[in-house]
Amino acid sequence: MINYAELEDQQLLAALQDSDERAFNEIYHRHWQKLVAIGYYHTRDKQMTEEVVGDVLIGLWNKRHDLEIRSLSAYLGTAVKYAVFKVMVRHQRRQDILKTQDDPAASDDETEKKLEARFLREFLDGVVEALPEKTRLVFRYSREDQLSVAEIAGKMDLSPKSVEYHITKALKTLKDSIRKFNNIFFS
Repeated sequence: MINYAELEDQQLLAALQDSDERAFNEIYHRHWQKLVAIGYYHTRDKQMTEEVVGDVLIGLWNKRHDLEIRSLSAYLGTAVKYAVFKVMVRHQRRQDILKTQDDPAASDDETEKKLEARFLREFLDGVVEALPEKTRLVFRYSREDQLSVAEIAGKMDLSPKSVEYHITKALKTLKDSIRKFNNIFFS
């Protein structure tokens, strides 16, 4: 008999994708408190947070066959933050509509876009952090410090082809992650 408490998160994910309910229960119990703490930090509302965390975990079960997750903890934490802010925006939108009936759709749309941009940025920062060290450094020198391929090659003692390889690898990973992000949060 399998002792699910001894399994690594990646092993639990594999079992989850095979529709193993005991693996899902272990994920639920293993991550519940941490996810509630993350949500509560942002909402200061225990009931709202518990509902959001429950929804995220149910979503994990419902999308179990379609998910490609590298780090379960990071994925769930990001999903809870995103879901909490989405709920908070909806709540704020309702409050604003009750206060004024001017043009709520315009300000609501702008707020939602800002929120989505913020979470996409946080998500992408997490993806960059998960890149292999050399690829991450090359990518940061290229995009954040705006160094040329030649400057990065000289700084890191790499060939220009190696620098181009690492930039391409980072961009491909980011593109794939954005596609998955959109599939998970906007489908």
